[in-house]
Amino acid sequence: MKTLQTLALTGLLSLSAPAWAGDFVDTRLSFVFADDNVLAGSGETTPNSPNARFGAGNQNTQFYDNFNTKFSGFESLSNVVLYKRAPAFFEGLTTEAALTLLVLERPAGGVDIRDNSSYIRLNYQPPGWGEKEGISLVGFPVSADRFRLGYAYRISWGGSDVFTTRSATNGVPGAKLQITRDKWYAYVGGKTALVQNELILEEETLYGVMAGAGWDILDTLRVEAGGGYFQKGLVPGLATLGVEAPVNAAGISGQVVYHVGVPVGTSVDFRLYKNDPDIYQRFFAPELYPGGLSYSVSLEGSYLSQTLEKPDEFGATQPQGATALALQARAKWNFLRLSLLGLYRSLSYIQFNVPGFPPFQDFPDGTKLKPEMFLALGADYHFPKMHFTPGFVVGVQQPASFRSPTPVLGGNNPPEGLIGTRTVVVRDVNQLSVLPEVCSKSNSVCQAQPIYSAKATFRWDLSDSVAAVGEVYYTYDNNRTTFRDDITGVAQPTFEDPHALGFNTLLQARF
Repeated sequence: MKTLQTLALTGLLSLSAPAWAGDFVDTRLSFVFADDNVLAGSGETTPNSPNARFGAGNQNTQFYDNFNTKFSGFESLSNVVLYKRAPAFFEGLTTEAALTLLVLERPAGGVDIRDNSSYIRLNYQPPGWGEKEGISLVGFPVSADRFRLGYAYRISWGGSDVFTTRSATNGVPGAKLQITRDKWYAYVGGKTALVQNELILEEETLYGVMAGAGWDILDTLRVEAGGGYFQKGLVPGLATLGVEAPVNAAGISGQVVYHVGVPVGTSVDFRLYKNDPDIYQRFFAPELYPGGLSYSVSLEGSYLSQTLEKPDEFGATQPQGATALALQARAKWNFLRLSLLGLYRSLSYIQFNVPGFPPFQDFPDGTKLKPEMFLALGADYHFPKMHFTPGFVVGVQQPASFRSPTPVLGGNNPPEGLIGTRTVVVRDVNQLSVLPEVCSKSNSVCQAQPIYSAKATFRWDLSDSVAAVGEVYYTYDNNRTTFRDDITGVAQPTFEDPHALGFNTLLQARF
């Protein structure tokens, strides 16, 4: 970590005197001892659940965790920002640049360094406009992933992966033009990606266009909306057969926020791109308790559509719609915090960036689809003299699932264990659980069952930079399955024990 601090300090000292420097290194270091399921040992569940160990990952989280970030919370990582702002040679124009890097430590000891939407910005402030008003042009030279549509990270879209994972090698740069006034803003922007065209076996440029606006109708009420259009290339399977079938996507998102006593917050993963270092927010800053009542309620919705291969007609495509809704409510009264979180995602929304399931295909006619829905309630109370914060979270989830009239798993020649139609539970992008063909003594069709979860938490701040964190959670999930050989030696989906009891203990340092 000293290397990172030296890097930031060197960049700061190298800046010329008239410039405004806003460099920082924001670090979270996590030491974890955890077990995602103490009721199971190695090889007894799918995915595998080893015994208690040092280290943890997404398997140690619940469906309501990390709604506004892509990280599990157990990572050791740093956000390194080298920032420079200087007045231009022309009146009213200001120039800015920020090199933003994510430094992520891997369990094996390696370190990944990634661009975190570094940018160059030109801001023009017309005569008479306020200090925080202006017309800005922002260029993202490497990655425009943080330039997204949507507001809660879990259902945001339009990031680099909207062009599918085939665009990762060459990156997805972009640009954004925005007008910011005291009570409203509006923007338009675009991205490009290089993706191989399987018809001509050469890379081609794919384009994405985005636009949006927001208006503070009252000091306590904000309304926002945005939309976009993206090219995703050709359906690979059809292109190899000489059929040109383009995949294009479009959608709109909107949000209404009512807030009293607290500003409108942003997703943790959206915070790094800021137009002014005055409003840089530390990712890992401790919670503040100013006293009194404050609360915010937001309701967000998105509708997307993309063209995918029609499975029942060779060479044809058809649009597939996708919807998502998110409700977030937070309240703080002195040292008490309450939260309510609700989510609705159609299965097509979950698989939107793949795109589809199987990839680049719509669901066959007659497929029975069920969306993901969950509701979670949490509360905690801070004891300032002890620097101690206990809390709890309870939630129930109906996971997304589908049952196709024809087999869609196992390819054209599926193994015996996947012959026939089955209910498939989709927990997240490409995270599947195949249920047995029939359930119960009545031989009824297996259906996805609700998942129940409860978690007790505590946080004990030992100093300004180090805290001890603990979690104990119980989950009842009757959709857990694995493949085991039946009496004929054929591997078949088999239910596992639905009960899981786990814990996470952490020492976390932030600086």
